[in-house]
Amino acid sequence: MKGVFYLFLAQIGFAFIGVFTKYVGSSVNAITLSFFRVLIASLFLLSVALALKKTKQLSINKRDIVPFYIIGVMFALNFVFFISAFSYTSISEAGLITAFTPVFVYFLASKFLKEKITRNGVFALFVVLFGLYVMNFTGIDPTHLFGNFLVLVSCVFAGVMIVYTKIEDRDHTALDVVFWPMVFAAALLLPTAFTFNFSGIATTTYVWIMLLGVVCTGITYFFVSEALKTLEASKYSLLGTVSYPLISILFGTVLFGEHMTSGTVFGGALLMTAALIIHYENHPPVFGVTLVRGITRMMRVGRR
Repeated sequence: MKGVFYLFLAQIGFAFIGVFTKYVGSSVNAITLSFFRVLIASLFLLSVALALKKTKQLSINKRDIVPFYIIGVMFALNFVFFISAFSYTSISEAGLITAFTPVFVYFLASKFLKEKITRNGVFALFVVLFGLYVMNFTGIDPTHLFGNFLVLVSCVFAGVMIVYTKIEDRDHTALDVVFWPMVFAAALLLPTAFTFNFSGIATTTYVWIMLLGVVCTGITYFFVSEALKTLEASKYSLLGTVSYPLISILFGTVLFGEHMTSGTVFGGALLMTAALIIHYENHPPVFGVTLVRGITRMMRVGRR
């Protein structure tokens, strides 16, 4: 349950990305915004390590440089494509498209993490895809096709990032497995900072950028790393299909007045069903077990 709790907190942080990005608007391009996001996140994590006197956790060996750099590249590409998408699609639709992430994670995890592909997992994937189809069929604007494609591409990078983070979590703390990739991502995106016009940005915009870096990146990815310590990558990704899309839809509807159709509601219910299938795959809910046992006993009595 600890891993699920961290996962839920992380998904709330992810859902705020669309909100804060919408408030930043077009005054900052996606690449520059991604740079400030990872820079602020790395500085925040460094300050946390200093405050808690845990700087030893930020030590890095030569063998860690390449895997951390790869995760950093995935961070950067995921952020750039995902943030770019909000210029062409809605928060609600972006939340729905991210439900494809488990497809990539599930098969990557089976190959590189040797996680088993179970019947329940495959069935849950089909439920997720059907739920997404229901939402798309009735609730997605055709003019948002390009933006939704950018979200889908970001899902591929997110899938690689999740699997690689899970691999590194085995030998590292949540702090260093997030901090160093953020540093490498910031270094990769650094050139864009030299073209940024600091004087032409409103003060409130800097507040939203700061929140993107601290809340949606530094804190959120720390929770991701903590969740992956106890959850399989495939299960983490599938369970994320419940919280993130539904929270995104809620934010889009309440904060921006985005329309929520009956198809969106029904599709969301299917996503919740899929996540419950995965969550209770090895540990069925007590109520369900009791109900089955009760029905079995009644059938036995009837036969007598």
